[in-house]
Amino acid sequence: MKEISKSKLLLVEGIDEIYFFEALLEHIGNADTQVLQVGGKDKFKIEFPTLLQSPNFDSVTSYAIVRDADRNIDSAYQSIRNLLEKYAQPIPNGHNQFREEGGRKTGIFIMPGNAKEGMLENLCLDTVINHPVYLCVNTYIDCLNRNLERVESDESYDPNKFYFPRNIHKAKLHAYLAGMEKFIPSLGIATKKGYFDLDSEILNDIKDFLNTL
Repeated sequence: MKEISKSKLLLVEGIDEIYFFEALLEHIGNADTQVLQVGGKDKFKIEFPTLLQSPNFDSVTSYAIVRDADRNIDSAYQSIRNLLEKYAQPIPNGHNQFREEGGRKTGIFIMPGNAKEGMLENLCLDTVINHPVYLCVNTYIDCLNRNLERVESDESYDPNKFYFPRNIHKAKLHAYLAGMEKFIPSLGIATKKGYFDLDSEILNDIKDFLNTL
């Protein structure tokens, strides 16, 4: 984990999230927040206490944790809540909220926001639903759906068959990126290159959250 250099921190899962939020923070003129990668939900439990023990953590006045909802928003929130409680940190009462105690503020945001299941990929794609390339994505997914089976479990997987993508959100994202004039396989880098609409109203919730940090 990088050394803490600012008093406001945004803790995210991976490198795509770092690039995405760095681009979004720059877009809204927020230069006071440092984005740090703490890994996915499993690694977060290990990296979070390490962060709290960092030499410069005492200078942190506020930090927020951003995680994907995946299939269960409440479960994602509860996981973060449990971690904050374990290490005696301020505990926000819910998603997209903050709590301040003892001179430090914490926040929780569950992606993609708007009380929806999913992940960062959903949020980004929602900003380009009228883009001519994205208009072709659903046609591609429909074609896959007609021609491929769905694997029900690892036990039922047959290496001689072709299956529908297990993560449809990532499939849609890469179909969109592959259709651009210059293919960039990374969501984060694609964000910095302007492949998603950072002015979209879809991002209002996360922008307000970042400005509250």
